[in-house]
Amino acid sequence: MDRARLKVFGLSYKSMSHTGAYALILAEEHDAFRVPIIIGIAEAQSIAIQLENLHSQRPLTHDLIKSLTDRLGATLEEVFIYYWEAGIFYSELRFRHGEELLKIDSRTSDAIALALRYDCPIYIAAKVIEQTAIPVADTEVIKEHLEKVQAQIEKAKEAELTEEDLKRLLAEAVKNEDYESASRYRDMLNARKSE
Repeated sequence: MDRARLKVFGLSYKSMSHTGAYALILAEEHDAFRVPIIIGIAEAQSIAIQLENLHSQRPLTHDLIKSLTDRLGATLEEVFIYYWEAGIFYSELRFRHGEELLKIDSRTSDAIALALRYDCPIYIAAKVIEQTAIPVADTEVIKEHLEKVQAQIEKAKEAELTEEDLKRLLAEAVKNEDYESASRYRDMLNARKSE
């Protein structure tokens, strides 16, 4: 098996952390395993709207992309999750335009949002399955995996923050009475000053 077909199993509506990340759970079509993916608020909203057959007053970005590709005569045939590294999934949109197959790099959350709008299959590479899939019987492992991936993402994001960013986040946290985050930002600022 070089790849497996996935379906959207669910979307967590509870924030995974103070950053507002959500968990998108993909399941193998026969429910043998699940693949949790951390996604942002905007993508979670777009996916949720499509899953629940709701309509927004104005087109969301993914609706706009579908309208545009429809007008240009291209159809999304499939989404392929082909690579995973350091908590980040890499995906490809495979559009058909006449006889031509167009492969376009995409964030996985955007790819899933579009796959739902096109009702097209979602596939995952065997190597990515080996690295990220969690057997259905082990739901506690899914929770631990999500927390671990979220921590990796947070650490990478925090490393990119400038001193000004940290001061702004600290002020926002204090204003919102989020003293746990404020303490963390203060400690990060102090650590940078002592370097």
